[in-house]
Amino acid sequence: MRWLAFTAVLGLAACGGAGESAQSAQSKSASSNTVAESAAETAAEPVGFNSANAVTQPAKAAAEGEAGPVKPVTLDTTSARKVGASIDLGAPSAAQQEQRARKNQRTGTQFSAKAYQTGFPRPVDSASTSKSLRTLLNWTTTETGAQRASMSLRSEGAKGIRLGLLVQQIPSEAILRFYASGSSEAVQTTGEHINSIIQANIKTDGDSPAARTYWTPTTLGDTSVLEMEVPEGGDTSAVVFSIPTLTHLAETAVEAELSTIREKATCALTPQATCTTPLPPAANAVAAMDIVEGGYSYVCTGTLIANRGATQQGYFLTANHCINTQAAASSLTTWWFYRSNACGAAASSYTADSNGSTLLFNRPELSGSARTPIGTDTTLLKLNSLPPAGAVYAGWSFQRHAINTGTNYIGLHHPFDEATDLSDSLRRSDGRLTNYGILLAIDSQGYFTSASGANASYPMYQVTFNSGITEGGSSGSALFADGLSSNPKIIGQLWGGSSSCSAPTAPDLYGRFDLAYEDGLINWLNPGYRMVFRFYNTGNGTHFFSADVSERDGVRATNTRLTYEGPGFMVAPGPGSGLNPVHRFINRFTGTHFYTINENERASVVANLSNVYAYEGIAWYARQAGAPAGDTIEVYRFFRKSAGTHFYTTSAAERDSIIASLGQFYDYEGVAYLAWPMN
Repeated sequence: MRWLAFTAVLGLAACGGAGESAQSAQSKSASSNTVAESAAETAAEPVGFNSANAVTQPAKAAAEGEAGPVKPVTLDTTSARKVGASIDLGAPSAAQQEQRARKNQRTGTQFSAKAYQTGFPRPVDSASTSKSLRTLLNWTTTETGAQRASMSLRSEGAKGIRLGLLVQQIPSEAILRFYASGSSEAVQTTGEHINSIIQANIKTDGDSPAARTYWTPTTLGDTSVLEMEVPEGGDTSAVVFSIPTLTHLAETAVEAELSTIREKATCALTPQATCTTPLPPAANAVAAMDIVEGGYSYVCTGTLIANRGATQQGYFLTANHCINTQAAASSLTTWWFYRSNACGAAASSYTADSNGSTLLFNRPELSGSARTPIGTDTTLLKLNSLPPAGAVYAGWSFQRHAINTGTNYIGLHHPFDEATDLSDSLRRSDGRLTNYGILLAIDSQGYFTSASGANASYPMYQVTFNSGITEGGSSGSALFADGLSSNPKIIGQLWGGSSSCSAPTAPDLYGRFDLAYEDGLINWLNPGYRMVFRFYNTGNGTHFFSADVSERDGVRATNTRLTYEGPGFMVAPGPGSGLNPVHRFINRFTGTHFYTINENERASVVANLSNVYAYEGIAWYARQAGAPAGDTIEVYRFFRKSAGTHFYTTSAAERDSIIASLGQFYDYEGVAYLAWPMN
């Protein structure tokens, strides 16, 4: 415990996981390249520890998932199904239709997100309270003794309808069905499922009318029937909700995709759809999304993404501007396999899933400043039911991709269109990474302005397409490396930009997967590990380490003396077999931190130096030097004689160089503990 003798005079400057670079023992420039940049540039092919290969959803697992709480059913037409009260809202105003058209209108000069609005809210005054709705319901007894009530709601001219049920209470055993007027096919769910959706919304978003609203699956046509059943002996008075709003779909999600494809197919400046046969596996990872937010419905695109856990969890990657609340995540319907399997063939049927999803992680589209480049526009969802058999979980790797190279990257979004000369061609865009971009502001007309440059910390890739473009509804779609291979790897998801028929080579922006992975995707995609982020202190030449993303972001935003150098190595976030806590202290006088895995060292500091060091708790977990395990790396510890600080490195080459060349400045103290490599 030799270092303790120095504390009375010098204080301990960021020991036990912090210290100056050994190569800068005598001097170091504050403008040195960051660890993140140098590591990414030299790692042309990342190792497999922070990557995952594509996985196909097995039939058995998917079959188990098909028993989800929202499922299609065939109505028993042999029993009386007389619809009760009817509400007819008539036709929506021309202003509402025009507003949607303006929202979706884009030109090559606009720099905007590419979600596509398909519908808008319409108030249902006569059912806006639970009391008024109750007067409309006429409960009757079925042949099985159940109590049944139904009603229809019409919005003239709608291609589809979604009802917003504002729930106060619904018995768990209640059954609700939704179907188009005159149809024998319905979608059915339970009160238990609706209650679970509402509880999830409230837990994440807080208690509000939006959180208490359950958006029903889409019924086609302009009239939707809502049917409820309470089992024999059940209390119908326990069914308490209202329908203050419905969503009028001017286009369904599938129609929206076809219409935008049809429009863009007439664009003569660029080939709009590259016909790919056989279809690449990545096509089976992509799904169209139908979402409701505040009564407005939107179409975006999302992609299944693999994780490194024991089993796949139904993780689904899209854009934050498409979904950023749990209420919106709960409204999600995904549309799978709406495409043909060969060029020129007829489009195949699609598979729809209206079970919703759980919001796990999201990052905004705005960053605020270059010091806090958090704007990757990322959302990670967990689907509430497993995807259908044959769906592919796309792969990924923690790797920053270089700009201005000849590498081709592929975007997959939207299905096919048999009605055009480019019939049944995969909606594909090919392009190059031409810069990094960071969104800064929204102008007076609601469009975004962007700064771009070769700054590797900026949170988006700027992409220029040489074939195909993106369009309304493409938002959230993945950009793939190796997109035509059997192992496609996601490198980002689309925010938007300005590519269009009139400006086919105008840039688009994709939120960077590597930065979103650092920011939190690792928690789900590589469970059991966390990154340790490293800062260099330009004032005293020491380093600061943190495994907390929020703390990292706070330091980046407020402490100009600390230069962010990226993630250095990986640790465990919690206790486990063979793991020991790494403790963290802060020097009350210098503000520097000290970390140790040695319990005797921790106890000595607490007992003898509490006037200098405040104990801040467990920073992370790692393995003792004498307890190696597969994939672990050694964290080497040096003692700097002149300052009483410690320097840590995971590089064996750097360790050997210090021992050979800088022995007069540093004493080698061996392996501090074992961690895990980044790449």
